[in-house]
Amino acid sequence: MIRKIVHIALWVLLAGWFTLMMGFVSRSSADILCGELSVIISDSATTKFVTDQAIREMIKNSGMNIQGYPVAGIDTRKLEKIIEEQPYVENAEVYIDIEGRLFIDVDQRKPLVRLMPGGKQGFYIDADGVILPLSKTYAPMVLLVTGFCDFKIAGDEHGVKHTDKGSDQEIGQLLGFAEYVSAHPFWSNQVVQMYRNKNGDYELIPRVGAHQVIFGPMDHYNEKLRNLSLLYDQGLKKYGWNNYDKINLKYSNQIICTKR
Repeated sequence: MIRKIVHIALWVLLAGWFTLMMGFVSRSSADILCGELSVIISDSATTKFVTDQAIREMIKNSGMNIQGYPVAGIDTRKLEKIIEEQPYVENAEVYIDIEGRLFIDVDQRKPLVRLMPGGKQGFYIDADGVILPLSKTYAPMVLLVTGFCDFKIAGDEHGVKHTDKGSDQEIGQLLGFAEYVSAHPFWSNQVVQMYRNKNGDYELIPRVGAHQVIFGPMDHYNEKLRNLSLLYDQGLKKYGWNNYDKINLKYSNQIICTKR
């Protein structure tokens, strides 16, 4: 019986101590002022759409009271939404430590393709099919597609513009091709631009060689690039890069070369 009473008393004391500490922490957080503001941007060495200065300017223009004000009054979720309204931001995480330092972690969107339909300035598309406008301060080195490439553009419930990737198989194939090329040491340097004609066939514009590569539709791009690689290694290195006018990869399991 005594043991039971002692046990209950300990729990009561523990609950009282916990309530007291929570009140103390609550009062303390109201007194802590936000001092340092730290912005951390992912892949900032390779992708430079978003800068530390731009994020700070965005916070300043929002009218929110941050540095020098109590951390208890800072709405971190609202701040995240403000930052995520920037078209180049994929995700933002805002949090405050016990010393009053505010941290902002920003994930940038990574463009894969730049489309220039009908000679227009165009836009970028990232891996999720999201449309990214051109930047006045940064131009990433990505695959450029010109010609008849005016694909469907829609908007989701958040107002984010994107290509109709779900229903348009070609968009998915094009993004897969661009991702494959960008990750490949040779193709990322050799394939820098493509032209899409009115029939939906693609033509590669290689960096090395005066030949035209007729790629055809975007389907089976892995097989087509593999065949082209074999031709480069076993044919053009032996007979010369400039002896052929056209290399046609459009038809499966064959390569048709036209000499000058």
